Amino acid sequence: MPVYNGAAFLEETLESLRNQDFEDYEILCIDDCSTDHSARLLAQYAEKDGRFRYFKTPENLGIVPKVMNFAAPLVRGDYFAYTSQDDLYSKDWLNSLYQRAQVTKADAVLPDVEFFFAGRADNQRIVGLNGDRSAILSGRDAFVASLDWRIAGNALWKSAFLKEIGFQDFGMFADEYTVRSFFLACDTVAFCDGVFFYRQDNPDAITKKVSAKTLDAVHNTFMLWRLAKENSFDETICGPMAYKTLKSLIRAYALIFRTPQLQPYIYKCDAAFEALQSDGFRASLAAGLRSDKGFPLRFVYLRAQSSKKYLLAVARVKAVFGAVMHGKRRRG
Repeated sequence: MPVYNGAAFLEETLESLRNQDFEDYEILCIDDCSTDHSARLLAQYAEKDGRFRYFKTPENLGIVPKVMNFAAPLVRGDYFAYTSQDDLYSKDWLNSLYQRAQVTKADAVLPDVEFFFAGRADNQRIVGLNGDRSAILSGRDAFVASLDWRIAGNALWKSAFLKEIGFQDFGMFADEYTVRSFFLACDTVAFCDGVFFYRQDNPDAITKKVSAKTLDAVHNTFMLWRLAKENSFDETICGPMAYKTLKSLIRAYALIFRTPQLQPYIYKCDAAFEALQSDGFRASLAAGLRSDKGFPLRFVYLRAQSSKKYLLAVARVKAVFGAVMHGKRRRG
């Protein structure tokens, strides 16, 4: 569990972990040089419960993947699961994961994942594969299902994946890339009925704040497209990923145009645009657009991929339109 200034929800998360009905586990609490009282909370839990182990990074590493790689040599169990500092769990979360792993011999086991807002009864939940917890997937099928969030990546994994493959650390969202690469390393992926409550109502979560790290999303999506290509997936998979990458780049430029403090980081988008200038990416984009997009939209996106001037014009329109719609939502 990487922790950085998470005191607002941290004790609730630690209690949820402490109250698991499975006994043979430990929690590696990795403090990434917090400046609030997170470190004190972690130390207190480590003192009163030997299953909690407290560590501090030598300097602020800044992103989850780097903290996970710092933690890798400290892992002693056969399996590991990753959690944020504000998530919650059903009491049988770990037990359900572990028992299912023992029965199926799967390389990864996924719980139900609820997109958690406190006090709401209508939280959305991902259950098994399309509701089927008995499904057993190949790693390649799990990779494909994860791309459109039919399954999440909040798995119990064999620890060898963390120790031998590790987390890519090219940006804030590289953990999303990493779990897809883990799926590709799996022979089988199974499901259980434990529940991981993935908190969505923390206004201080790093993914909720607009910063230069937000722009990493473009490179992450491009890397997922490249991972699919490198693993010989056809254009029914690569095409939509290329389309998603270009849309992500347009959104990133639009965000910069309406957020002055992000202007110094426009080089991230410029580098992403250059990465898209390959025959392979254009072929994937054309395939993705051909599947279900009308001619006007195909023309706009294909032109934007090949012409930076045109792409910037599209992004400026989106920036203005987005600002207008944001204003309407606030007034509403």
